[in-house]
Amino acid sequence: MENKVTILPFDETLDVEPEESILQAVLRQGRYVKYGCKHGGCSTCRAEVVDGDYRLGDSTSFALSDADRNAGVVLLCSTFAESGHLVVDVSETMDDLTEEQYQAGQHIQEFAATVDRIDALTHDIRWLGLRLNEPETMPFVAGQYVEVGVPGMPDQWRSFSMANSPTESDRVDLIVKVLPGGCFSSVLDQRLSLGDQVQLRGPLGQFGVQLSHRPMIMIAGGSGMAPILGILRELVATGNRREVTFFYGARTAGDLFLVEELGQLARQHDWFTFIPALSDAGADGAAWEGETGLITEVLARHLPSTVGREAYLCGPPPMIDAAVEVLESSGCKPRHIHFDRFVPSG
Repeated sequence: MENKVTILPFDETLDVEPEESILQAVLRQGRYVKYGCKHGGCSTCRAEVVDGDYRLGDSTSFALSDADRNAGVVLLCSTFAESGHLVVDVSETMDDLTEEQYQAGQHIQEFAATVDRIDALTHDIRWLGLRLNEPETMPFVAGQYVEVGVPGMPDQWRSFSMANSPTESDRVDLIVKVLPGGCFSSVLDQRLSLGDQVQLRGPLGQFGVQLSHRPMIMIAGGSGMAPILGILRELVATGNRREVTFFYGARTAGDLFLVEELGQLARQHDWFTFIPALSDAGADGAAWEGETGLITEVLARHLPSTVGREAYLCGPPPMIDAAVEVLESSGCKPRHIHFDRFVPSG
């Protein structure tokens, strides 16, 4: 049976293919609703089910609580129609989404790119630089991500946030965590070379700085550095004066990277403070005189009150969950906390 979904308040009915999420159906047919991670982790694509049967895929308890589920609230990225006709309403959960935005869709293109940089930043973090060939430029917003086709595997794509500023629209720079046995990780470390061709599609995602005058807290771990770095570079390029405090957590000194660039940025701009911290300092035998402890503990020591601030978090889900709890308990309003969960896919 062919499934359909009606999107309220826009009162449009769309086709839904077998095993296709509601979000995938909306985007495939040239429409747009708010979304972020696309895998049930960030809660951006929340909606209310008005009618019809559905199946919920994976999602985190933070993104969708038991109370939400009982009230018929779903995440469009992990909701699948099972009744033939499902009706969902985004008027409350995406109250600033206009009909013009919904109808216009999101401008996603495919790009051919050439590898022009591969650097090992740590034992398991790589910098992958790509120069766009066709089209030659990609307008994007700092904080967005692209999907990269795995060379030699036509149906395999992996998502990575961009670390470069939108002022560099002729290229894409990525920070990639190498995962044992991961298909993209294996290609990157064993086969990919300078000059090789890679397929991209994007830009994707809604993570990015909100327009306000509030001081910003940025928190990242691992390859979650990428979107934060892209945002920082864009802030510099646009003459930012808003206060920014960036907390970056790693296990040992050997897991840190780009600290020289960020330290120099802090010395050059009085609005920026960079605070790296190690959760297991000394485990690799390296000397360390900086902050120690979990990044949430370091955050609480430096900013016991986060009232009036807004926060941007990127990294593994446990870090995000812990940071959100600390931020909310210290006064940061939930609507001022923005995050991008990095779920390993290899």
